[in-house]
Amino acid sequence: MVKIVNELIDRLEREEITNLQCIAMHGREWMELHKEWCQVVGVDEDDEAEAEMFINEIRFGDEPDNADEWPETVWDTVNKEDKMSKEEDVPSKVILEQWRNDKALLTSLKNSSEAVKITLWRYLHSEGGFKTCARTLNVSKNTVKKWWNIPLFIDAVIADGGHVHPKRLEYDMIKGLILEAVEKVEKKGDDDYISAKVMDLW
Repeated sequence: MVKIVNELIDRLEREEITNLQCIAMHGREWMELHKEWCQVVGVDEDDEAEAEMFINEIRFGDEPDNADEWPETVWDTVNKEDKMSKEEDVPSKVILEQWRNDKALLTSLKNSSEAVKITLWRYLHSEGGFKTCARTLNVSKNTVKKWWNIPLFIDAVIADGGHVHPKRLEYDMIKGLILEAVEKVEKKGDDDYISAKVMDLW
């Protein structure tokens, strides 16, 4: 597994550097892997959009559509043993610990309308999958993958690993629930997540 430098990802999220610069600044291992990835996928090494996809696959473990064509050594390196596609394999508290330490992700979550839409879709379609969600909402599979486990994050923060059932399945309700969960993670430690304000939401 290649090493991810969080400071560089933070700069990327703030648009201080491009995706191609982020790859180069990560060093030789990233650059060589990116070169091999581009050769296998058949894209230009200087393509900024493809560089973004490459970075997302490393960060979120998103399997490309033509993964069967990847050399095993390449996919083994990129693949982060992504179990997030199966909710039962990732306890909500594991998600909480991962997200709590990713400040750039939390900041992005607070400002993402797509995160709200994907979360609402998940509450409305509990049996639905990545591709159906992406197609229905007209967003990329990478974006769906990024925000897929928000319900687990909410469960861990608000219900201490239990299950949260929003009173109303509508955009504003879900947005408020997400913002409150992020606020609590940013301000508090492991305990005492539940507040009267949150209780009003579920």
